[in-house]
Amino acid sequence: MSLYEAVTDVYGDLRLIPVLQRLLRHTGRLTGSVAGSVSLIDAGRGCYVKAAEYGAHCQLGSSFPLEDGATGRAFGSRRPVVIPDYGQIRAGHLAAAHPARRGPAAAVPIWWRDDVIAVSVVFGPEPDALTTRGMDELETLSQSAAAAIVKSGRPVVLPFRVVPNPAPFTPREAEVLELLRHGLTYREIAGRLGLSAKTVEKHVGAIMRKTGSSNRTAAVVTAIDNGWVGTFPHTVRRTRGT
Repeated sequence: MSLYEAVTDVYGDLRLIPVLQRLLRHTGRLTGSVAGSVSLIDAGRGCYVKAAEYGAHCQLGSSFPLEDGATGRAFGSRRPVVIPDYGQIRAGHLAAAHPARRGPAAAVPIWWRDDVIAVSVVFGPEPDALTTRGMDELETLSQSAAAAIVKSGRPVVLPFRVVPNPAPFTPREAEVLELLRHGLTYREIAGRLGLSAKTVEKHVGAIMRKTGSSNRTAAVVTAIDNGWVGTFPHTVRRTRGT
């Protein structure tokens, strides 16, 4: 899915919770991040509220001083920031054992009428997401949530966690689906999993039936949209050689 399609999807429904759910999902896809959160700014009270998260427990629903954490850095600088080592940041909110604790992070302010009204943070993004172009795309996507945040009458008092629907696949179908996502042919999948090409074809057929799709590409897209590829979002085992 392109950045344009992602932004269009986020704007498709201006109710706050659906918007933030889609924003988090697309942010994960765009950056390859293992976790993320959105915090809403309450400048009048000098704090921000953790309103949404994925991939990690970031003290959802709690409020923090505006100078704390990655959110505080983005709010204070009034621009997107890259944090090379999140574990070194003061008052970070990821658990010490989380795999992204010692990795990079990026925080992007969301604006409305010259005010920062929210900050989107991604943990453990892919290197390409931290380039100038990658940060521009992340900022563009994050800003698409501004209208819904304002319309909701921020800050949100009922935070939520993005939870995918249970995947309908068997373990073997899930393996085949993951390799389909990386563009492997039936023969390549068969060699990777030690199966015959005909058996792989049967698994693909089952995946298409369970996703209601007419072809393998549509099946992969449907699975991604429902958070059924790997452990949502983006904590899947990387496929060797892809």
